[in-house]
Amino acid sequence: MSEHSSGFVVDPRALETFGLDFQHDLDAHLSSEKVQTLHIFSEAQLFGSGTASPDVHQAATDYRSKLLELFDTMDALLHEGAVMARAAQAIANAYAEADAISDDDVHRAVGVAQQQTDADALVVDPVTGRPV
Repeated sequence: MSEHSSGFVVDPRALETFGLDFQHDLDAHLSSEKVQTLHIFSEAQLFGSGTASPDVHQAATDYRSKLLELFDTMDALLHEGAVMARAAQAIANAYAEADAISDDDVHRAVGVAQQQTDADALVVDPVTGRPV
């Protein structure tokens, strides 16, 4: 029988690494490329915008509109990706804290059991004077 048959196992370190790596990839690739592309296209004059042809002018306007939609989509992807990366790290931290709390709870329970056992050992039979 599989060790996972009663649930699932989470590796908090792997989850945290995923979050960090994912955020790095967003920053290093998608975000920087979006900014670079935005700078390239925002600094250049829009091709066809100065033409007398209404069709070419409309195509240039449509192209610019689609380009802005693309940047909005990239912004949304970056935002949602950052949410996913932070959520992965938060979940990893929550699992680590849950493990730490569980460990503390176990130690606390053992300590209470020890105290109760020690207290029980102090109870003596009044006749024999021996621990009951």
